Amino acid sequence: MADAHLTDVTGVILVGGRSSRMGRDKALLSLGGKPLVGRVIDAFRQVFARTILVGDREERFREFDLEIVPDIYPGSALGGLHTGLARAGTPYVFVSACDVPWPDPRVIERLCSLRQGHDVVVPRTDGGIDPLFAVYGTGCLPAMERMLREGNYRIYDFYPAVRTRHVAPEELEGLVMPGRTFVNVNTPEEFETIRHKEEGMAVKAVSFVAKSGTGKTTLLEQVIMELKERGYRIGVIKHDAHRFDIDHPGKDSHRLTAAGADTMLISSPEKLAVVKKHPASPPIEELLETYFGDVDLVLTEGFKKSGLPKIEVHRKERSATLLCRGEEHDPTLLAVASDEALELDVPVLDLNDPAQVAGFVEQTFLK
Repeated sequence: MADAHLTDVTGVILVGGRSSRMGRDKALLSLGGKPLVGRVIDAFRQVFARTILVGDREERFREFDLEIVPDIYPGSALGGLHTGLARAGTPYVFVSACDVPWPDPRVIERLCSLRQGHDVVVPRTDGGIDPLFAVYGTGCLPAMERMLREGNYRIYDFYPAVRTRHVAPEELEGLVMPGRTFVNVNTPEEFETIRHKEEGMAVKAVSFVAKSGTGKTTLLEQVIMELKERGYRIGVIKHDAHRFDIDHPGKDSHRLTAAGADTMLISSPEKLAVVKKHPASPPIEELLETYFGDVDLVLTEGFKKSGLPKIEVHRKERSATLLCRGEEHDPTLLAVASDEALELDVPVLDLNDPAQVAGFVEQTFLK
């Protein structure tokens, strides 16, 4: 980081959104003991001499002790960006939405370092461009005002009319953490996934997911043996979408359960087993906290819709597509264990080398 704060770039944080998909104000959601907007403010204070909030809800943001500027053209992110640029009093602004959980000051500083000779400096990501984590100069104001008067609110539509610098991913190499730097929050489900990444859980867990017939149980079995040889205590949860019985007719334990016991436990000198009835599947977090406090790591099979970090098992002959990098882009995906080479934004491990997969799990969760 530079020693001096930038004085010709103002940090602008947009706080005027209504958070309709979230159902509550995204800016004030607490993550790691701090509201999301507070995390952006902390990052900006490391880079800029001045930061302002743009939005029309001053009463909600007074606690942050920053200038709050109401929108000139309310109702859109473009309007908020225009207001920030018009009111900043500096040649440039760096704009961010208020719901960015991991704003990296190094990335902000790098983007700002490219501003000379350009009106826009915008990063290009795997998902496209990120117009709300970018640099804008006052040369953009005429084009912005024209669009706002015409009712066109797509920020990037004015880029061809000004000097725009697209920053390729390789230009941010070593700074950007995949799946984190350009993330924002729109729905409760996304926030829970992000919260899980940030705050973690008392019990460490990773889920192995795959399409049926891919061989995830075989790989999981081999990984368990590898980790046990390395001295770790390992727990396992298998997700079953159907009814199952682990007891057998004729056994005393089966008779007691069949008689109506809600919880039945069998104990011996070597092990115990619990059969517990419940009206609905308990959350995975509850299972981990209740039953696995004495292990180093829990490996689960399935739970592909959970917020757990995931390793997807892929076999070429089973399917040409992935669960977590196909129609859906699962931000909890950590790696793919595959029997073919793949170009992905996460590590690709050798499906036929369980020691390598176990080593990745060990380094990620146990070191």
